[in-house]
Amino acid sequence: MIDPGSLAPRLVTRGPAARATADLLPALRLRGVARRSRRVAVFGVPLTVDVSWVFGLGLATWTFADAVLPLEAPEHTTGAYVLAGGAAALLVLGSLALHEAGHWLVARHAGLPVTRLALSLVGGALELGAAPLSAGAEFRVALGGPLASLLTAVLAAAAHVALVEWNADPLVAAVAAVVAVANLIVAVFNLLPGLPLDGGRVLKAVIWRATGDETRAGHLASAAGRVLAAGLLALAVIASASGDAAAALWSSALGLTILRNCP
Repeated sequence: MIDPGSLAPRLVTRGPAARATADLLPALRLRGVARRSRRVAVFGVPLTVDVSWVFGLGLATWTFADAVLPLEAPEHTTGAYVLAGGAAALLVLGSLALHEAGHWLVARHAGLPVTRLALSLVGGALELGAAPLSAGAEFRVALGGPLASLLTAVLAAAAHVALVEWNADPLVAAVAAVVAVANLIVAVFNLLPGLPLDGGRVLKAVIWRATGDETRAGHLASAAGRVLAAGLLALAVIASASGDAAAALWSSALGLTILRNCP
């Protein structure tokens, strides 16, 4: 997610026109704890890891250990699934930083200052010191993250194939497969056409180029984002009614994040 704000930008999660773009998995802030985070620097860019990231780690670990890995690699102990699920969650949430790095590389190439990177519940946010000056720059920066996630998915898939060929433990190979599929989902999800997702910024750039009106393009992309958020929340209700707790939690978290950060 990108926050191409003014010269004094405000960090938001996965966002809009002059505020932020998204990322898959967008970041959801938790009241009362969002301010408590640890900060380090990566390539000179301050990195903030919010405490809500720990919640996301737990949710992903539970999802992988309970609903995914037992299907891919049966006949292992509960402890083995928990350990493998935790490893997969760490790799998936860590790869979100690579998604943001894709935005970072393109932004730096375009001469846009990058002031901060934040990792949170289910995603991240890249804060820019200035907004892209053209529809083309907006388009390229928005695609940087999904392309990085696709590359990560290809590398993880190659690792999965290699592990299978080497007759590694099926659970270990399954972890690599989970990382590959998760990054593919991150890339595809973020390309959905609605702010504050990356696809919303792509939609904005296309409308901006066609009409020459950046403000109108931003409004239309924001409206598309609100429709997308409503769809995810409806999906969460359906999943909850059908007893699929994991799908309900993820859909509601993503839907609320998009809605909260729509401009």
